Amino acid sequence: MTQYKFENLPISNDFMFKKVMENKYLCQKLVSAIMQQDIADIIYTETEKTVEPYYDSRGVRLDVIVADDKHTRYNLEMQVKNTLGEATGGPLLPKRTRYYQSIMDMDMLQKGQDFDELNPLVLVFICAFDLFGEGRYVYTFKSRCLENLALELKNDVTVLLLNAQGTRGEVSPLVKNFLRYVNDLVPTDVFTQEVEAEVIRLRQDKKVRREFMVLSTRLKDERMAGRAEGRKEGREEGLTIGRTEGRMEERRNIAIDMLKDKEKVTKIIKYSQMSKEEIYALAQDNGLEVAE
Repeated sequence: MTQYKFENLPISNDFMFKKVMENKYLCQKLVSAIMQQDIADIIYTETEKTVEPYYDSRGVRLDVIVADDKHTRYNLEMQVKNTLGEATGGPLLPKRTRYYQSIMDMDMLQKGQDFDELNPLVLVFICAFDLFGEGRYVYTFKSRCLENLALELKNDVTVLLLNAQGTRGEVSPLVKNFLRYVNDLVPTDVFTQEVEAEVIRLRQDKKVRREFMVLSTRLKDERMAGRAEGRKEGREEGLTIGRTEGRMEERRNIAIDMLKDKEKVTKIIKYSQMSKEEIYALAQDNGLEVAE
């Protein structure tokens, strides 16, 4: 990921995006445009909320959480890099949407709601890349029946993937211009000019600069701790492998000595804890005969 100095942070930087979205007017205007409906009010705004649904689960920092006057909850996330998973090699974003939905639902349930009272949820990911390569401004996902696509599950969950590389599809001019602004950082309408003005104001705010430095230091410490833990696990794994290989070498040496002494294979199996097939292979590799 590109490393920016604070005085050059663009809107595509997740920290700057969070801070800009703390401006209620700008956040409400963007959400209204994305949803293509007039949202009368944003009841609350939470930025960089860390949700920990279980005591033994790792927390996750959510960029921006807002709720409208009808209690629909929106989670807005800025995604600059199409990160691939180590296990599958595929994009992490689809699984990230599933994970974010689960922790937000669990967060609501922990506050005393029954699951049938879960508020409608909209996950909005503003991406600097085109995850699907179809050039759409927005990809909208809901749960539908594969046998009858007109049949919706109605679990009140919507996932919107906005594409700053998009060139086609039906979105409002405000959304289209905002996505272009995320991509090339050039304001082209009143709204993006307002966003740009807020970005410039935030860059000049000493309190925000200190907040950015604290966050950067904290994230750096977390990365260093993760690498240290990884090295520790690597050393422990290496020691385990070394001990295992040492035991195997000891068993092979016992078997070779017993083969040289013409001991019967059943006895060699007992003392070396090797299988009959392993002993025959070992004998062959060392030019020895096996006594039955």
